[in-house]
Amino acid sequence: MEFEKSVMTEIFPSLIDSTCMDTRLFTNFPPEYGESIFDKTGHYVGVDSTKATKEQKQKLLEWKINTEKIKKDTSKIVIAFDPVIEYSREDLTEYLQKHFKNIKPFIQKEKVYNEFILDFKNIKLKNRFELRHISQFPKERGMIWLAKYNFNFSGAVSFTRIQFDQNKKFGVFNGYFGCGGRCGQSFRIYIKKAGDKWIIDNVEITAIA
Repeated sequence: MEFEKSVMTEIFPSLIDSTCMDTRLFTNFPPEYGESIFDKTGHYVGVDSTKATKEQKQKLLEWKINTEKIKKDTSKIVIAFDPVIEYSREDLTEYLQKHFKNIKPFIQKEKVYNEFILDFKNIKLKNRFELRHISQFPKERGMIWLAKYNFNFSGAVSFTRIQFDQNKKFGVFNGYFGCGGRCGQSFRIYIKKAGDKWIIDNVEITAIA
């Protein structure tokens, strides 16, 4: 478990950058622009942007200005984090073998669904993300998304324990970033040992809400 903690700690800054986001951009959908085009059977085939109305053009301009404003905002992006790293109840052996060819996964003789606490407070993150313990947010169901904050709260992130190969040079685990009651993404994260460092090999989106 101590080995696993050290690996998770090492990749954690890159892990946060790869799975978390500024929700203001994620949910900032561009406005409707143009006239919808349908075929003879009534099926939608596209949009004719040359027929955009004056109102649509104004809304698109406002959307672009607002998007640039968000991108230039240098304030911290606060993420709620649950430091309890639980054992994945989903068997990831098959995914590990498919992604990393010719490796032998480490398979426990008996499943033990234990967990550990990741001490994240001393891990220096990149970019603008700031993690705060999940306990600092409302505990009532759904209230974490409805509460008013005096900071840029962007979502909540969590991860499962890592499933390694026998030589402990490759691994896979799951992650989840939530941005609302019906807003979020699930991930499958593949990691590997490159020289003397652990790196993220791929982050695969497995579900979007």
